Amino acid sequence: MAKLRPLVVPLTKEHFIEILRARPRKEELLKYSADPAYHQYLREICLSDDLQLNWRAAWLLADLPATELQAIFPSAQVLIEILSSPQKDGYLREIVKIINRLKLDEEEEGLFYESALKLWENLAMASATRIHAIRSLFKIAETYPELKLELKAYNDDFYFQGLSPGIAKQIRRLFAGLS
Repeated sequence: MAKLRPLVVPLTKEHFIEILRARPRKEELLKYSADPAYHQYLREICLSDDLQLNWRAAWLLADLPATELQAIFPSAQVLIEILSSPQKDGYLREIVKIINRLKLDEEEEGLFYESALKLWENLAMASATRIHAIRSLFKIAETYPELKLELKAYNDDFYFQGLSPGIAKQIRRLFAGLS
C-alpha cells in the first residue's frame, strides 16, 4: 500500500521569510529545508542582499544532501562570486561549506581556489571561515598536486594569528601531510 503524505500547502515566499525572521529552532527550519518545495526560496534568499537572512538560508542549504545542492546550484559560479564580496564572515563560511559539497568543473575549482586563498590570507576574517577556506584549498590540492608546493608557503606563523592552539594544531597537521 502506498504511503500517503499529508497534504501540506507550501507557504508563500513572504510567509517563509517571516518564519526565518522569527528565528525558530533549527529542527523547525529543517522541515522546510528538507522539502523541495522550499529549495527555490532558500536559493533566492541565500543569494539575496538581506544580511539577516542570507546566512540563515545558506546555513540550511549547507545541511542538504549533495545531490539536492547540485540541483539547486547546477553551477557554483554565483556562489564563488559571493566569496569576493564584502559579506559577514558566518555567511561566507556557509557558502564555502556549500561549494565544498558541489561538483566543480576545472574553471570553478580555479576560481574557488583563488577565493578560498584570499579568505585564508585575511587575518581579520573569523577563524571558522578561514579554517573552512584552508580545508577547501587542501581538498583542491588533492586533485592538483602542483598546488601543494604553493600551499606550503602559507604554513607560516603569520597566517596562524587569531587561531586557537587546537585549531592551529589541526591545520599544521594538514600542512604536515602535504609531503
